[in-house]
Amino acid sequence: MAGAGALELTGVTKRFGPFTAVDALDLVVPSGSFFALLGPSGCGKTTTLRMVAGLEHPTAGTIAIGGSDVTGTRPHRRPVNTVFQSYALFPHLSVAENVGFGLRRTRTPEVERRVREALELVELGHAGDQRPAQLSGGQQQRVALARAVVNRPAVLLLDEPLGALDLKLRRQMQIELRHIQTEVGLTFVHVTHDQEEAMTMADTVAVMNRGRIEQMGPPAELYEHPRTVFVANFLGQSNLAPGVVVEEGGGTLGVDVAGHRVLVPAARAVAARGTVLVGVRPEKVRILVAGQEPGPGENVLGPGRVTDVSFAGVSTQYQVELPGIGTFGVFAQNLLGGATVPLGAPVRLAWAAAHTFALDGRDAAEGTTDLDEAS
Repeated sequence: MAGAGALELTGVTKRFGPFTAVDALDLVVPSGSFFALLGPSGCGKTTTLRMVAGLEHPTAGTIAIGGSDVTGTRPHRRPVNTVFQSYALFPHLSVAENVGFGLRRTRTPEVERRVREALELVELGHAGDQRPAQLSGGQQQRVALARAVVNRPAVLLLDEPLGALDLKLRRQMQIELRHIQTEVGLTFVHVTHDQEEAMTMADTVAVMNRGRIEQMGPPAELYEHPRTVFVANFLGQSNLAPGVVVEEGGGTLGVDVAGHRVLVPAARAVAARGTVLVGVRPEKVRILVAGQEPGPGENVLGPGRVTDVSFAGVSTQYQVELPGIGTFGVFAQNLLGGATVPLGAPVRLAWAAAHTFALDGRDAAEGTTDLDEAS
């Protein structure tokens, strides 16, 4: 049973003509949590947010907040506020007037005190008399956030709120948003297509695809234990190779991958027999050059050849072509100052068997992820 202040969607569907944007969605967001809806453009996440806000009406299903059905409730009567990417501030009003606008319309008592507290929360207590145009983009986003939290809604909706900020400021605001959510204890529902943003801030991430939730859970669980090819390749990057389970026992699967025996912990396998997709994250893999041998308990593939070397600051990203298997990515930390394996070098790949996972071979596999296409 959802707790007080929680958001609960039951069988929520939204169709636009023949197109189904959200398909029979069931979802419970616990009260006081930071929840992220993550997915690519067109997956249904923003439509879901708009239905919670009351800006779209579901074709079917119900939406409840704190145990009360709000499906037919008009937007301004719902206990929610939304923070948009565009800020949506009134340019002719001061910062304090923008923050207190909603409170004054409802004749809430102690408006000045609550506005002051909201501005202090976002570290803009000194800027109440300024106009939005006098502030930076990051400061304007803080004003929009203060305006959204000042009346303590049951649910705060964030629609790609950091998308207009540059990378450095966006990362700073990720930390600040998380701090503010913890400070005020509100339920935050954050829509984003940015995997790092979702993983950095959220307690729980729901990965959406084609109007449905593919997988939901804590960020670390989704990253370490993806259950579908889409999640494995959207939340970070994954190397995937088809194989056939040839043995099972002792909590471990033995999988034949193009003639190589690869071990997979049974607890990390979606399927335990037949055709599977063996997966491993690029940062878990290390390159073995001539004279180097794998350690105990490591899986090994190869020989192969390095086909691309890209310096990425903290790491060097390699692509290695493995005959009969495909291209594997490897992220190697730049502990020694840069690339240590040259383009074209013959290599083998090794990683701890404990880091291997296996997906259902019937899943719509796209193989490995091109490092240049991932975002």
